[in-house]
This record gives sequence, C-alpha cells and structure tokens, in this order.
Amino acid sequence: MFRSEESEQPGGDLVAVEPVVPAAMATSWRAAEAELFSVLLGRPDVYEAVIVLVGATADLLRRLGPSTRALQDAAATITALVAEAAAVAPATVSAIDPDLVGRAALALRHREVMVEQAALRRRDLLAAARAKTAGWVVLEEAGEWAGDPLAPYRRLEAHATTGEALLVTAVPDDDFRTSRHEVDVLSVDLDTGRLSQSTARGGEPLRAADAAAREVQATTLRERLAGSG
Repeated sequence: MFRSEESEQPGGDLVAVEPVVPAAMATSWRAAEAELFSVLLGRPDVYEAVIVLVGATADLLRRLGPSTRALQDAAATITALVAEAAAVAPATVSAIDPDLVGRAALALRHREVMVEQAALRRRDLLAAARAKTAGWVVLEEAGEWAGDPLAPYRRLEAHATTGEALLVTAVPDDDFRTSRHEVDVLSVDLDTGRLSQSTARGGEPLRAADAAAREVQATTLRERLAGSG
C-alpha cells in the first residue's frame, strides 16, 4: 500500500503554512462557548438573537478561508468583528458580552476549519498518489494499532483513482477494558477530499475479534473494492 511522506506527519504541506491554534487559545474559545450558552439558558429573551449573532460572526470568519492563522489574527480584534456582524444581524444584543460571542464564534469556526483542512489534506495526498500511479494510500492514522482503550486506533485509507475508502478502527468497548475492532467502507471525493458513505457496501461496519482479524477483513474489502472499480 502506498504511504506518502506527507502521510507520515499530520497535515503535510498545509500544516507547514497553517499553524496549529495554541491549546490555551482553543480552550479559551471552547470555554467561552460553554459559558455563553450557559448564560443563555437563563436568558430566553435574548437566546435566539445571540444565536443569530454568533452565526453572523462565524459567517464573517468563514470569509477568511480554512486558515488557522487567520483565526488567530482575527481573535485579536474579535469584538470589532462582532460589532460588524451585529450591524447586519436582525437584532442587536447589548446585554451579552461581545467577547463571549466572538470567542464562541471562533470555537465554532475552528471546528469547521479542522474539518476543512483535513479534507484538503486527503485531496492532496490522493493527488500525490495518483501522480505516482499508486493504488491505496493511507490518509490518516493515529492510536495504538493493536487496540488500546486509552489510545483508540483510527486509520483512513483510500484508493487514489476511485476514492473508495476504508475506515479501520479500534475503539474502547462499553466497559472500557477492551477494544472493539471495526472496518467500514466510505468514499472520498477526489476533488474536495470530503468523506461520505459509500454505495459499495451498505449496512453496519464489519466487526472483528482482534486486530489481526480486522486487518484480514480490511485486506478482503480492499481487494473486493479494487476488483469492482
């Protein structure tokens, strides 16, 4: 199976130019989001207006593209962005701290950016694999291969020319003492890198007793998908 140099490190070329948001900053955004919605539970009179304002601020952040650098830069003047959003929102909210609104919007947009950047990485890795006339390529991989409840395993691999993909996982069982091994069939859009359910096989993911049996299933599915492509 083809494994590009980029797949050995998270992000490839994209992360080389887009810095990771510092953990303290990302935590601050999530905390503000939680605090804001906690406040809104006791303020039903402004709930809808604040939700609209958060959304309008996130819309302005979306104009910056899938950039973590741009989000960090925007964070420095986020209250000004909230004021800009409030000018076009259906209703203004003066009783709620604009900094809370802004950081909640940053939290929302940060989650979206992570998804968008992951899609771009998948798209670029598949393009690189096609350029090398490779078949299957590992797009994402993390965790303990053999299965460890404290280090869940996840591997996404896809065929470079068809976009058919396998999601191979080992996640904690309900008792958190063992791992549940599964293989699911997905699809990656070759133009965007976005993931979706595949029409190649319906139903629930295939389960396996252990990592070795899981990999046998993955190999069988890989060969079957290659033969039907």
